[in-house]
Amino acid sequence: MSQKILIVTDLTQWLKWRDEWEDLLANSTAFEAKIFLSYEWLTTWWRFFGDGKKLMVIGATDGRKLIAAAPLFSAPSILLPSARIVRFVGSGNSDYGDFLVRKDCQEAAKLIWHWLFSNRHLWDVIALQELPSNSETISALQQTPIPSQIQAGVLKGEICHRVPMNSNAGSWLGKASKSLQEQLKRRERQIFRNFAVRFSLARNESEVQQVMTQLFALHRLRWGQLGQTGVFVLPKVRQFHIEFAKQAFKRSWLRLHWLTLDSITAAVYYAFRCGDYSGFYTCGFNPKFARYSVGKVLLAKVINEAEREGAKIFDFMRGNETYKSDFGTVIQHNFHLFVWQTDNPISRATATLHKFVTWLVLRLKESAQR
Repeated sequence: MSQKILIVTDLTQWLKWRDEWEDLLANSTAFEAKIFLSYEWLTTWWRFFGDGKKLMVIGATDGRKLIAAAPLFSAPSILLPSARIVRFVGSGNSDYGDFLVRKDCQEAAKLIWHWLFSNRHLWDVIALQELPSNSETISALQQTPIPSQIQAGVLKGEICHRVPMNSNAGSWLGKASKSLQEQLKRRERQIFRNFAVRFSLARNESEVQQVMTQLFALHRLRWGQLGQTGVFVLPKVRQFHIEFAKQAFKRSWLRLHWLTLDSITAAVYYAFRCGDYSGFYTCGFNPKFARYSVGKVLLAKVINEAEREGAKIFDFMRGNETYKSDFGTVIQHNFHLFVWQTDNPISRATATLHKFVTWLVLRLKESAQR
């Protein structure tokens, strides 16, 4: 059957694709990006953050089913408003973004690039960020003939730590540093000796709402002590995550863990499990219990549960905080892809600005995490 491109420009059209999107996701090559490429994450994000943007979801079909898709939007550049920049739906909140490609149909992703190159009147710069190391987006671009008027560049992004699990090498804990193993034993003994301890996992939507609210408060408290706002400072961001968490709970993806000491919430982990993949998006802990390392104690329980459920990877997602390597992690990098038009002065200027700002933000984060 012949392959062709279809374009979705509003949520009503996307809803008609929902079953096809679900099938594509379930049979895709996506791994760490799977949650962030789900219909639930993408459409919820669009409802909260789509104002002022033009939806441009590109689908490749073989006439019977979707074989590849790129969830994109265009909007004026915040650095040069006269320029139109194309990004992933979810940009700014997703730890990973990528083209969604059906297994054994990798050639289809090239159709998406062909369409973008043939319709360059719709964009000045394509800026696709947080691409994983095995990105279908970059792979397809490398295999696609690029017109002479178009140029592309890639920046290496943040480090992502992950713990390999359920291999013949034994439990993840055996690969953690000896100092962490001893610390976890010591701290767990201390909290059980001094408090009434309860480790919990959200079991219904009411608990999801309650614990997400506690997560926001603890996250704000922790970062406030460092003179920073954290990622949940805006009400719209908090509302988005509550809505998505409820949908993820219904899909059995959500793993919302919390620890209470004497009925006071000491730590919360906002995590996911999807197939062989497990990882945590963010966390919060009460500085009142910092001396007991409650964040690490609960994180070890979260990883234990992921291992028990059969996950092959536990992902810490973006960030190179020093504590992560103690958990026996291996690392990979995300990447940032920029595509611009060499015969368009606005496109060249916008690409230069966005590449520089991205580079600068990455360097500042790297310095802060040392």
